[in-house]
Amino acid sequence: MTGSAPAPTAVVLEAFEAPWRDYMPVFGCCRKAVRTVTEHSDLVDVAAGDVTARVRALRGVVDERLPGHLETHRCCAGHIADLAFDLPDLLARRD
Repeated sequence: MTGSAPAPTAVVLEAFEAPWRDYMPVFGCCRKAVRTVTEHSDLVDVAAGDVTARVRALRGVVDERLPGHLETHRCCAGHIADLAFDLPDLLARRD
């Protein structure tokens, strides 16, 4: 029996399950922002861009779906930026 690689969404959401990520607390609002990104973007396509394009793409999704969220939740803005940097490596681990 061969196992299949987890979907990009599952890989990203799993990275934010723990109470801390990269020495930063992960609150419910942070998980909400990350979940919004996973539900409303093509993570594989975003990961193919350079880091600036990845940050803009992920922030754009959150800004569109949760207006003002990143301005009022600095914790979420930090996690979204970290996710933009980490996304190619996170998706590479699923293979």
